[in-house]
Amino acid sequence: MASIIRTLLLCAVMGLGALPLHAQRQWGLSDSTSYAVGGDTTLIAARHILYRALPGDTTVLWDFTDAQEPDHFIRDVDHWSSSEFYVLVGSRYIGGNTTLFHSTDAGATWQVDSSFYDAADEPPSLNQMSIVGDTAYLFNGYYISEVLRSFDRGATWQNWFGSLIAHYYGIIPCGEDAFIFGMVGDAFPPSMWQVPDTLWTQQGIQFWSGCHNGGQPQCHYSLNNQYAAVVSHFDSIATSLCALGLGFSEPDAMSGVRVVPNPTSEHIQLPGVAAYAELWIVDALGRVQETPYADRVFDVSGLSAGVYFVIIGSGAERTVLRFVKE
Repeated sequence: MASIIRTLLLCAVMGLGALPLHAQRQWGLSDSTSYAVGGDTTLIAARHILYRALPGDTTVLWDFTDAQEPDHFIRDVDHWSSSEFYVLVGSRYIGGNTTLFHSTDAGATWQVDSSFYDAADEPPSLNQMSIVGDTAYLFNGYYISEVLRSFDRGATWQNWFGSLIAHYYGIIPCGEDAFIFGMVGDAFPPSMWQVPDTLWTQQGIQFWSGCHNGGQPQCHYSLNNQYAAVVSHFDSIATSLCALGLGFSEPDAMSGVRVVPNPTSEHIQLPGVAAYAELWIVDALGRVQETPYADRVFDVSGLSAGVYFVIIGSGAERTVLRFVKE
């Protein structure tokens, strides 16, 4: 059984719906990022210049350099098709202003896209744009953060939800579900949570995930605050849970089963778990960990620091619990 779980998780991490690790570019760290846009065409983003790469030929597509804003760089590239592109250009500094450029002619011309933006509001500070299937998402703002979405290929946008003490950065799809993740802020850690069913049908609301408090059982956290590491870490967790078809359930949905203490440095217990249940511990890459186990207590002192999952099997049922090893 352990080998089956390991195979499922590793296959997921290696590409079944994983978010590209270039999803958030950083100043000076993510130059020359490539984006396949259809056919044999690839876009390559340097710091300021977007290139088109064809077999045996790479040419400058557009230079987004702004002499008035020397710290601005290409933060994100998205596309609806091989001829309709979006490029997000913005400041290297957290919360800085950004500009969303849109091309419908394969990059021959570009226009500033302000369809999501009300001029009466504060200038936008987009963190990222994501296109998932037929829906586009914009992650805007720092500390007072919001997520917008479009169901008509960017023609119109609706404010999906927002909240204080958040820095929303992206969405990781999982079948009909998804995970939302955010970056570190002045008073909160980078965190990820599964979108509850009730939130999908709402719009224009304030939604409080509670993840900003840290250590919340329904949230996932990253111990590394570097943007690329955060994206990679959350992507591994989300794809692992998605491969199991379980998502992440809150403790009250699991008849009181939980991991204690959490975080931990030496051992964990599972109050409420059935005596006949099968148990495994896996890491964020889906590798089963051999840990001493007796009297419903796991000795995890030998594990490296990081995020792990306890998989509980009872007949055909599977439950996943998350814990942090310090």
